[in-house]
Amino acid sequence: MIWRAPFLCCLLLSLLTGCGWVEQNAPLEKVENLAALTETTPAWQSPLLQQHHLVGRIWRSADGRFVDQKVLAEDLVRAAYILLGEKHDNPDHHLLQARLIELLIALGRRPAVIWEMIPETKQPILDSYFTQHSRDGKALGESLGWNLSGWPAWHMYQPVAKAAMAAHLPMYAAGLPKSAIRALARRKPSFKFAKRQRALGLHIALPAGMRERSLEQLFQGHCEMMPRNSLTPMFNVQRVKDAVFAEHMLTSGQSDGALLIAGNGHVRKDLGVPLFLKRHQPGIRIVTVALIEVQDDLMDPTDYGEIFSAPLLPFDYGWFTPRIDDKDHCAQLRKRFAKPAKAKPKVPQPAAAEKPAEKPVEKPAPKPKQEPEEQPSEAKPQPKPQEKIKAAPRSWPVGKKVPAHETAKPDEEAKPDEAETELTDLEEHEVEERKPVKMKDAEPALGMPPVPRSKPPKPKP
Repeated sequence: MIWRAPFLCCLLLSLLTGCGWVEQNAPLEKVENLAALTETTPAWQSPLLQQHHLVGRIWRSADGRFVDQKVLAEDLVRAAYILLGEKHDNPDHHLLQARLIELLIALGRRPAVIWEMIPETKQPILDSYFTQHSRDGKALGESLGWNLSGWPAWHMYQPVAKAAMAAHLPMYAAGLPKSAIRALARRKPSFKFAKRQRALGLHIALPAGMRERSLEQLFQGHCEMMPRNSLTPMFNVQRVKDAVFAEHMLTSGQSDGALLIAGNGHVRKDLGVPLFLKRHQPGIRIVTVALIEVQDDLMDPTDYGEIFSAPLLPFDYGWFTPRIDDKDHCAQLRKRFAKPAKAKPKVPQPAAAEKPAEKPVEKPAPKPKQEPEEQPSEAKPQPKPQEKIKAAPRSWPVGKKVPAHETAKPDEEAKPDEAETELTDLEEHEVEERKPVKMKDAEPALGMPPVPRSKPPKPKP
């Protein structure tokens, strides 16, 4: 099979006039294995909440009621374009996708299968397997280098490939290369891709309300940890992806329609791929099916619209499945983003730890505990204020003998035993603290009125 060129604008323009696929309105024919495909209960692989009352049930948003698999099959078989959403790491979602492909094949449909996960550059690999009529799904995963793609393990997606390869359905790669995604996020696409954007209709701006809903979905999807204004590059990339997926469905589904395998965010009716499909082919029949993990605190299907930032489920059908795990991905994301913020204060911590050691050095020497307990004795004479104030100048070295001429004025008579006084560290500190204090018992001959003191002085021995 020759590799198709999805970049050709003329092919897109031809699709605007109509589609080669003819809508089927006849009732479903009796198929031998139809009951087995529509009535059996899947063997769930996901371990959590298997007993949830919504598990296995299909909700139709149009009239707000549950339907069985046969009703879903009747709707799918008449649709030109079928979009099957998923949570990428849930194996049950891929098993249900494979079941729906087998159901369509059993009902006589042969849609082309479009893959979000396979980049366009690997289309020749899909073509080679189609040419060889290969049914080896495991070998296909190895040829695609799936283990290096960053998507969940190939054994989850292998049932989808196996169902398509068993019926020899054409498969097409619709993913954008990482280099193109980075260029789109920076708003610097290549010249070739810029021309393609106009052909895809990306030059037409979305209405303000739709843009806000799309940004809100991205905001919620990133656990409200990124500012909305910083999500614009992601919004632009998301919109380009939707347009590219629609282009591949339009260019490959002319014979018998197309079926898209993509995340739930891409298949929603109000913001995703269906918008671009309807723009190029108004009135075409499109059916979207979202495979949704149940939540233990959500029992009503209408409450699941909150997960997609919508008042109701933005899909034609919602098929509920068990959960693959109970991890709080938002909590893990918050923890990862919070680590750098918590690491910053650790840098100055050693310096901060040294401060408590410096504080005791800066504090003044403690006052003697026995000082308040001592009372002035009448038997011992109190030192005169002049003698005590001049006894120890602050600049005189501690531990040195102070001459008498430094402690008394020339007109004062110093006693022989007070001519020289040795100051210890404690005594020097006492002098500094008592310097402004005047003695109550000062002699009247000095002509100084008595002044109340705050504490009694230490009597001199």
